[in-house]
Parts: sequence; C-alpha cells; structure tokens
Amino acid sequence: MQQQDTPLDSPLFEALAELSFESVMVTRAGGPGGDPEVVYVNARFTELTGYRADEVIGGTPGLLQGPDTDTSVTKRLADDISNGRTFHGQTVNYRKDGTPFEIEWKVTPVSADGQTTYHVAVQRDVTER
Repeated sequence: MQQQDTPLDSPLFEALAELSFESVMVTRAGGPGGDPEVVYVNARFTELTGYRADEVIGGTPGLLQGPDTDTSVTKRLADDISNGRTFHGQTVNYRKDGTPFEIEWKVTPVSADGQTTYHVAVQRDVTER
C-alpha cells in the first residue's frame, strides 16, 4: 500500500467529501494553544456559507461565528477536540453575506501515530427545524 502525503491526498477521501450531501471542512490540528487551520472544504460548504475554498483555506473555522454563536457550545467543542473526543453540537453561524443560520455539526479527530493531525467537520443547516 502506498503511503499518502496527507489524508487529503486520497482519491477515496476526495470522492467521499465531494459526494456528501452535507458541508465538509477539514482543519489541520493546532499546536498547544494554537488555532486550527482550514485545509479543505467541499462544494457543499460553499453552497451553505457563500465562502469559496480559496477564501477560507489557511484561515480558521471561527470566521463563521458571530454575535449569536453560543460560546458555551464552542467551548464544549474546544474541550472535546482537545481531549480527542468527537464533538456534536448546534449553534448559530453566519454566511459570507452576514445572514445567520442554525447549524448542527460533528467534529472528529483524525490521528496518525497516536497524535491528532486533523479534524473533520460535517455540518448541516437546521434553520428550518
């Protein structure tokens, strides 16, 4: 089996993410106290948020947060991922044009050699619920 440079280099990963009905974001895990860095978003992310991939790659997922984002939920997210747990939550995020939407999402760590290297987030708009 050929070793991939990153999990994102896998044709299987790309096919799964691009065929997903939900928004997918992958971040490189930050160091101790460091912020995660967006390294991938799928087309559904762009449809949901209005942000193109080139506008978010290299940034942080925090760009989707705003005044009505529940900080207790984002604190729980930070606690879960820093402790290697899968997070599942719901809060308000914001599109590029500033309109709020209710989001439900899961974030799970991806580990290599015992260290978390990436986080995969799957998000969906639940505003209509």
